[in-house]
Amino acid sequence: MPDTSQVDEIRQWSRMQDAHVRAAVDLLAEHGSWLRRADFITAATEKHGSVQYISWRKAREFLGSDPLGSTSELAILDLAVALGENRYRFSIMGPGHAGMILDAMRTALGITDGD
Repeated sequence: MPDTSQVDEIRQWSRMQDAHVRAAVDLLAEHGSWLRRADFITAATEKHGSVQYISWRKAREFLGSDPLGSTSELAILDLAVALGENRYRFSIMGPGHAGMILDAMRTALGITDGD
């Protein structure tokens, strides 16, 4: 199991990245599983000097290797990798499009205004 310092290093690295990478790492950190799994850390991260970081290409390859995990764990990893890769180009969305995306995500998650 990776130690807490590796997770801290990855989170530190993400603070110097674009918002979509920070969002991906935050999702993985808050979920609490993937950044603490040795198989994920070994397969999907790299270290340059003292900086440990996620290679989104390697993370996608890891996900494609059918790792063990519940359906929701795998879905979280898939979403985090998509965010990290900037697959949906969220980084170029203006406020109008961002609002539409937020509304769509809330609807997809079943979140209503009263929630």
